[in-house]
Amino acid sequence: MPTGFRRDSPSSVAIMEVDMDSRPVFVDSQLLSRRAYIATLLNDEVSDEWPSAILQLKNDVIGSNNEKDISMRHGLVPRLLKWLETEYGGPHFQTEVAVVLGSMAMGKANTTEFLMENKAVPIVLKSLTNISRMYTEGLVRCLRYIFKHSAAHSDYLFEENRFGNTYIPHLLSLLPVSPKCQEHIITVLERACQTKEHQQVLLESGAVSVLAPMLWGPYHIQMPTLLCFGKLCYKNPDVCAAVIKEHDTKEAFVNLMARDKPSEMQIEAAKVLTYLHRGGAIPSSDFVISRKTLGTLVRMCKRDRPLMQNVHAAETLACLIEKDVGLQEIASITDHVISTLANYLQFKDVKKMSANSNQEVDWGSEMKRAAFLAFASLTANDEDIREKVIKQDCFIEQVQASLLSDNQLEVIASLKCLHSLTRSVQQIRTVLHDSSVWKPIVDILFQVFSSASEELLGLDKEVGAQGGSPETREKVLLAIGCMCNLALEFSPSREAMLEYNAVELLSELSQSQDAALRFNATWCLMSLAYGSGEQLRVSLISCLTADVLVPRLEDELVTIREKALGIVRNLLTTKHSIDHAVKSLGSSVIEAVFNNIRNPSMPPEVIEQALCVVSNMVDGPSCKAHIISKTEDINSVLQHLKSDNEDLQLPVLQFISNLIHTIDDGSYQRMLTLKSMGVPQMLESLIGTSTAEVEKRVHETLKSFA
Repeated sequence: MPTGFRRDSPSSVAIMEVDMDSRPVFVDSQLLSRRAYIATLLNDEVSDEWPSAILQLKNDVIGSNNEKDISMRHGLVPRLLKWLETEYGGPHFQTEVAVVLGSMAMGKANTTEFLMENKAVPIVLKSLTNISRMYTEGLVRCLRYIFKHSAAHSDYLFEENRFGNTYIPHLLSLLPVSPKCQEHIITVLERACQTKEHQQVLLESGAVSVLAPMLWGPYHIQMPTLLCFGKLCYKNPDVCAAVIKEHDTKEAFVNLMARDKPSEMQIEAAKVLTYLHRGGAIPSSDFVISRKTLGTLVRMCKRDRPLMQNVHAAETLACLIEKDVGLQEIASITDHVISTLANYLQFKDVKKMSANSNQEVDWGSEMKRAAFLAFASLTANDEDIREKVIKQDCFIEQVQASLLSDNQLEVIASLKCLHSLTRSVQQIRTVLHDSSVWKPIVDILFQVFSSASEELLGLDKEVGAQGGSPETREKVLLAIGCMCNLALEFSPSREAMLEYNAVELLSELSQSQDAALRFNATWCLMSLAYGSGEQLRVSLISCLTADVLVPRLEDELVTIREKALGIVRNLLTTKHSIDHAVKSLGSSVIEAVFNNIRNPSMPPEVIEQALCVVSNMVDGPSCKAHIISKTEDINSVLQHLKSDNEDLQLPVLQFISNLIHTIDDGSYQRMLTLKSMGVPQMLESLIGTSTAEVEKRVHETLKSFA
């Protein structure tokens, strides 16, 4: 029997009210005379009156949030959970307790939170012994509304327990108890499925085959089942393959997407089919994807649908067509979708309550965010589609306005759209340059970098922080991605970015401890270095000191090494400035380049870049004179002549040709040095054993030794 309560008579007891800030408040019992059952339930010595008292409690709390709140504040929740946990009383009493707890969970947010604080989730899970239908329904109802409020306790479902390795098989076994149990349990599973590990447990527990028949049930079963399949299939090819193998599942989803079904059901069915396509279970050539799913989503973007459905439809459309050029082309000519989405950007009705919660939503911002996501996918590959989109009324102005939004998700969506648009050479040279879109992009990076602290971007080398919120990180990555495109040789914006101190900013970002930030910043610097004019080259060399470059040339990620080598290679492409550039970069940078050449574990693409660097380097007169005395360095380069990889052999041949080129003083002495090292014999050994291009270059190089 529970202990710890006062043993006073029901008529005289002063009830201790449990205030939410944990400060006890005592209330005169006369005020509670009509709720005397509360004192009865809190009194340890009147157990024979508890059954009638619990019945009164049930009758009061069902349908009344005020009564739920009173019961909670007077300490009944811990007692109910204690009775449940200790299995006090017979089946009838346990059933009444379960029903009350289920009703309590349907109350206001503070009631649900109080249940969670008192460990209701693990206690209810342990108590699911199927005493009766009402008992089971009460407990799973309690779980459903707790999880509807918050999925923070999802991991309890996946813990080892007396029913097995997880609670999932046991919950699935309770589905036949009643339709109400099906509705509640499927909702719990949907809300609890938060990670790939959760998806895998559900798959291995047979959830797919158990849930599939539910797709043919009544609406109140179909909707949570659809939502659950959406969670299961999201970015999980294994689950997608299992779902599509299940008998009639594909047909069920198509059936639920029919025009005679409610709009919210059509969208959720289209979402599941979208995930099945993205998971590799249904090809884009399938009529179900290219016509039915795509057409449904475009139709749901029309303004005759609720705002929430407009947003969800545009988001899902973006996901469906994101990676498939064919679907992008079909979507662009389906039911005026471009102009429909462009109208999203004009939406001015700012704040309304969400249909699914009591929270206020900025629907103007949400509509823009969803539209930009769809435009990002539409314009990812096709130049004609980009042209149609960018010609929409005030489109670029809308993008720039969203880049300055307070809603970080809207900023991210507009950056995604801009990233797709900056893949167009024509748009970079015209509209995007005329609109100076680079400026708000650089502003975003400067704002994050200056106001968020180094730790936010993972630049704090002592702390080693990965840094920042996911939204901030994604925003920075997308901004740098846009800059990479705007920094290309043909872009007129690159010089303007130089004046805006973009090189200094990218140099700092290239030192981030976040690998993705480091990679993108280094890549952008490589793009800026390619074909750079004198002013830009000087700015790059002054910012990219040995302290910046050497760690990137020795980075643990070989892809970053490759881009860093690309920076050095691009800075050494103008013959008259090579010597000065090498001197400015310093000997430690050149040594790091040679270390990559010497390292046999490096992938070919990294070694190729390093060989191209030293090949360019020895085109400088002073560099030739310096390196000809470095026998060890020369041999480290020559060893790659023995490779079967043409991409490695060709830069070595160029290295030899540049060393002995007759236009520079001392060419004859350098030729003799290479002869003494057996270079002609190495070249001759390649004849008849190499590709046509390599043999052609070998013959040309051998002529210089004649």
